[in-house]
Amino acid sequence: MYLQNLKTILRSNGFLFLCFLVVGFYVFIYFLLPKESVYPLTTTSLIGQVSSYKIDGNFFSFVVMDKEAVQVFYYFDSEEEKDEWLQKMEYGLEVRVHGTMELPSTATMPYTFNYQEYLYYKNIYRIFNADTIEIVGQNSWPNQIKSSLYRQIKKMPAQEYLIAFLLGNMNDLETAALRDNGITHLFAVSGMHISLLAVFLTKVLRNLGRKRNILICVFLFFYAFLVGFTPSVLRSVFMFYGVTLNEWGNLKLSKLRIFSFVFLFMLCLNPFYLMDLGFQYSFLICFTFFFMKPHSNKIVNLFLTSAVAFLASLPISAIHFYEVNVLSVIWNMLFIPYVTYILYPLCVLCLFVNFLTPVLTFFLNVFEWLNVGLQQITIGRVVIPYIFAGWWLLYYGGLLLFLKSAKKKYLGYLLLFLCAVKVSSKINFSYYVYFLDVGQGDAAVIIAPWQKEVLLIDTGGQMNYNTESWQVRKNKVKQASTIKTFLNALGIAHIDALILTHGDYDHAGNAFNLLEQMDIRNIVLNHNAYNSLEQEIAFSYGEKIRESYLPKSFKWDEYSFLMKDENAASLIYRVELFSSTFLFMGDATKAEEQKLLKEDIQSDVLKVGHHGSKTSSSISFLEKVHPDYAIISAGENNRYNHPSEEVLDNLETVDIPYYITFQEKTIWFKVSKKGLEMYTLSSFS
Repeated sequence: MYLQNLKTILRSNGFLFLCFLVVGFYVFIYFLLPKESVYPLTTTSLIGQVSSYKIDGNFFSFVVMDKEAVQVFYYFDSEEEKDEWLQKMEYGLEVRVHGTMELPSTATMPYTFNYQEYLYYKNIYRIFNADTIEIVGQNSWPNQIKSSLYRQIKKMPAQEYLIAFLLGNMNDLETAALRDNGITHLFAVSGMHISLLAVFLTKVLRNLGRKRNILICVFLFFYAFLVGFTPSVLRSVFMFYGVTLNEWGNLKLSKLRIFSFVFLFMLCLNPFYLMDLGFQYSFLICFTFFFMKPHSNKIVNLFLTSAVAFLASLPISAIHFYEVNVLSVIWNMLFIPYVTYILYPLCVLCLFVNFLTPVLTFFLNVFEWLNVGLQQITIGRVVIPYIFAGWWLLYYGGLLLFLKSAKKKYLGYLLLFLCAVKVSSKINFSYYVYFLDVGQGDAAVIIAPWQKEVLLIDTGGQMNYNTESWQVRKNKVKQASTIKTFLNALGIAHIDALILTHGDYDHAGNAFNLLEQMDIRNIVLNHNAYNSLEQEIAFSYGEKIRESYLPKSFKWDEYSFLMKDENAASLIYRVELFSSTFLFMGDATKAEEQKLLKEDIQSDVLKVGHHGSKTSSSISFLEKVHPDYAIISAGENNRYNHPSEEVLDNLETVDIPYYITFQEKTIWFKVSKKGLEMYTLSSFS
């Protein structure tokens, strides 16, 4: 009787609707209530268990779990210390750390990665910069098994692929080509991996009857523990549990209904799963598959599956990366069977049968060759600008209608929607000038109305000082990728001209990475003798080098001086946008400023020379320019102590308001016929 009532309740649409209402309200309240750390910023020591860790070059990061999770950073002093920690670090170890607590960093450019927000949705609210670390307690046996498995894999060839395929950890894997080709999901442990494991275990344990599924459930839960209980894995494991219970209890629930209950259950466990990229991809793609009609032809069905997965994931990719690769539909048809039936099984077998390792290495080499080769095909990459996320609900509505009815008009609706999104970013009658926060460096973007022309003045760049090979990090965030993401969010797919005012690394250091990632059509270097960095750029991209560049959408005057000193040879530009003017001084010194006094250099906005160094910005020069705004591009706690007190005093003496990028983050101006409007990213944070 009770079982029959349970069946009736679970099959009831009203009950499911009520569950969605209750869970939806709970999630809404959970997001609405701010979460705060139990640790004050004055905390100088922590003790807790290590839940995850990464060693990359001289950088050691791990999460300590005590009263709450805290992200800990530590830098090794020597290669010997690094090797020592590589040997003794394990999951679940109890450690004590001493150091200083601080808030995580936020985004420095609009629409780019916000580390503080990323940690917040993982329930981490503090960063701890450790000076010392000591082990004070041992780990539990499950964590010992996990650590032993990692150690065993670390000894094998192609360890980075094994760890990615089997444990879902891509820290050591080069992901640029995977991301460009749209196949990164193959390396994140997800439904595909769980399904393969479940099928394999079902065949191996087929003679155990009802006990078989109990053992599989236990194994899958332990596997989920090994990969860190990632949302995409939990979704697959809970689906297996749901299907198993459905069979045992003869509940006769549809897979879509089980899927819905799993979705709601996971949100009850952690509402912040909703913000997890793996959770979004996993549930949205699987949800759309319920409405896809399978085809009898296996090749056609593979294409349809790949196409539906692409269409379902497109908004998520657009929201997070502002770019999709249309050709990934074809690439996935090639790589999914290759990974599913060759690479993944070989990775599992190589754990137990070592002599198969050369075979795995061969197939991995083939995979890398294909992956890197296909990365060179850029024709399918489409930039999708930022729009309010809620608008994508219209897209999903059209997609579901298309899948349910198979009517071409709904596919046309999707294409029309995407075209409208694509065009929306270009509908603007104003100029925009962005002074990007690139740390201790310079980078500025000028965008003409309707995006008819886009210029980038300098790229920023971070110099590695006296770095030894053991200190080099594989996965350090590249500033050029952040610049590209920002431009893509604006709907910008190419740069008409890259102006490198001079060859210092803090002005041109990101040029190579940007040239690799974006379509840059013209490059202007200064007229001085090239330094080593400029020589490399000229050698690699000589066909794009121009003596000068004449904008088509606005007027500018270029000033340059042939000097031996790289800073003194900086290109200087005075830009006229409608009735407003901007003066970009590069790293020009006071001597060049004096030469400009005879020119008409009065400007509304001054990009202060040399990051506010005392070598620039004399009183006489500031009085001549007499700007309404002075912008100083400098990094927080930089080794040069820029901007100097002398320059700030000079600006105050001439009564010029100044804004520093490390305080305000990215600063930008909207320039219309009515005049200037200034904005800062800090005011929106």
